[in-house]
Amino acid sequence: MLGTENNKIHVLIADNEDSLRKTVSAWLADEGFVVDDVSNGTDAISKIQEKEYDIAILDIKMPGANGLEVLRYIKKNSFQTEVVMMTGMTDISMAVEAMKLGAKEYLTKPVNMEQLVPQLRSLIRKRDAEERIRTLQMEHSARLLYDLHNPIVGLRQSIGYLLKEMAGPLTDHQKELLGYMSTSIDKVIALLNDMMDLKKLEGGRVRLNKGIGSLPVTVQTVCNEYNVPMNSKKITFDFSAEPELPAIEYDAEKISQVLHTLMSNAVAHTQEQGAIVVQIRKVAIVLEEGQKPIDHILVSIFNTGAGIPKEELPLIFDRYRDIIAGKSNTSKKSGLGLIIAQRIVEAHNGKIWVESETGKSVTFFFTLPIR
Repeated sequence: MLGTENNKIHVLIADNEDSLRKTVSAWLADEGFVVDDVSNGTDAISKIQEKEYDIAILDIKMPGANGLEVLRYIKKNSFQTEVVMMTGMTDISMAVEAMKLGAKEYLTKPVNMEQLVPQLRSLIRKRDAEERIRTLQMEHSARLLYDLHNPIVGLRQSIGYLLKEMAGPLTDHQKELLGYMSTSIDKVIALLNDMMDLKKLEGGRVRLNKGIGSLPVTVQTVCNEYNVPMNSKKITFDFSAEPELPAIEYDAEKISQVLHTLMSNAVAHTQEQGAIVVQIRKVAIVLEEGQKPIDHILVSIFNTGAGIPKEELPLIFDRYRDIIAGKSNTSKKSGLGLIIAQRIVEAHNGKIWVESETGKSVTFFFTLPIR
């Protein structure tokens, strides 16, 4: 919570009316706020990319990107920033649309300065209170999962001792039953592990340990770990990376986790003598309509196989997809791997998606920004 940490509320004001913008900026600065101001939406987005704000006050009609476009960008990329829209009386319908998109308040011009300061302070108090509640809920859920995890792991170890006949000889039937119990418990442990990872990611309590590195090196390192299972299935593997790709800032451990999820899925679903192709290249992506393309590195992992039915593609990154599709999980995997991968990629301001040709192939893609 930026405002709480610095005992100052950081505000960005974006309005193309110079007199109004300067008046509001000066008033808030006199009241102890830390204020930046810009005259258009494009500059507002640039400011948000440079630093974090507690509140963004946006005019709806601005040159460059309008207020709604800046609002969409903030809601996607700056979750801690509360948005207040400024509008003339003739633009009330657009202000209502902004509230639907996530704005918390709207001001009509001319702005009542006496009401503005308590209104902004109240907005931050509500945000901080909601954040404390969310944190308590996440901590309670995490503690519950941890309390479930430990005794189940202990039970799994006890069954392992029994299977080694450390408590006496076993009949074949007893070994069969204990083996079934062990397999079932492994599934539960995998589910709990993934749920704990997911809770941490969703709660924002896992900070990315970013460093400057070569994404192709990380990708190839993970792919090399699958040489044995690929050779056992006689899978043809091809790896290629565009030359002279720039180093980028990312969490190598967590991106490796994403790659392990995608590669293990590819190997598992590729038929005997099939093919897996991994490619890395530079692409330019437009994140918001009207904005300049931003350079990303794109990783694609293609595998031949049965593919994914068209009706199931929208459910791939849904944690409840197996329930919705009426499927039962017979493997040790929890089914949360792809959801966790999505959270990790999005935490890097990247994107992950899948394309499939039923009966032929599946390709997973993810991008990481170069800047």
